[in-house]
Amino acid sequence: MIYMAVDLHTHTTASDGALSPKQLVAKAINCGLEGIAITDHDTIGGVEEALAAARGKSFIVIPGIEFSTDWNDEEVHVLGYFIDYRNSRLLQLLEKLEESRWRRGQKMVRKLNNAGLTVDWNQVAAMAENGVVGRPHVAQVLVEAGYVSSIAEAFEKYLGKGRPGYVPRFKLTPRDAVREVKNAGGIPVLAHPGLLKRQEKLTEVLTWGFAGIEVYYPEHSKEQTKYFNKLAEQHNLIATGGSDYHGETREKNFLGAATVAKEVVQKLLDLREGRIQWK
Repeated sequence: MIYMAVDLHTHTTASDGALSPKQLVAKAINCGLEGIAITDHDTIGGVEEALAAARGKSFIVIPGIEFSTDWNDEEVHVLGYFIDYRNSRLLQLLEKLEESRWRRGQKMVRKLNNAGLTVDWNQVAAMAENGVVGRPHVAQVLVEAGYVSSIAEAFEKYLGKGRPGYVPRFKLTPRDAVREVKNAGGIPVLAHPGLLKRQEKLTEVLTWGFAGIEVYYPEHSKEQTKYFNKLAEQHNLIATGGSDYHGETREKNFLGAATVAKEVVQKLLDLREGRIQWK
């Protein structure tokens, strides 16, 4: 089987995506993609359903994850590919992260209510569809209540750092996330490096055990893509890419907006199986 176009960065309703894993697989096939990686935030809840939806079809689903980590007031996202999503240590960690997200969501709702907004926690939980609760779910409730006109406005007015509904949450460090991905047999990749606030720190970040860097990303400029490709060569990293698809609310991040060829998927798999040397 030849995989010609694989989107290595997608989200489902298991975290903050708009489509269920089954729906996402169907959409990806309909779009002409040959495969996707399921990389929900801090959860593997969508992996099994996506794998089942692809079974018997000429389509690959890569079990993955995206850890949201914190480093010196900088949010760094760590992608993990071909993880053992049944790994007991990983599952224990994800349970801890999920609990912290639920507690954080409840605190955000209380803060918003104290600020004079009427926000119902049950609506937020329902928006998450029993998945991982995040700020986008609270933002959507604010949109539906008419307090803001968009999710972006909700973050700007109420949910961003320093705003009335902001609550910090427990996060791993990037090094922690890289370690956990490796422990679960996966391949750690730095997500959307162009979104880092301090680009001068990027070369330091890349020394923390990453095997790849997300070079091809819808919000990267041509100049950034060229630069990140050069960094991948210099640091002996696999150049990956994906759309960061969450739904139709992000104009640039449509499904398949950034893909990789079969050779990239094969490199990741070869590294996972030990057919090429780990850094």
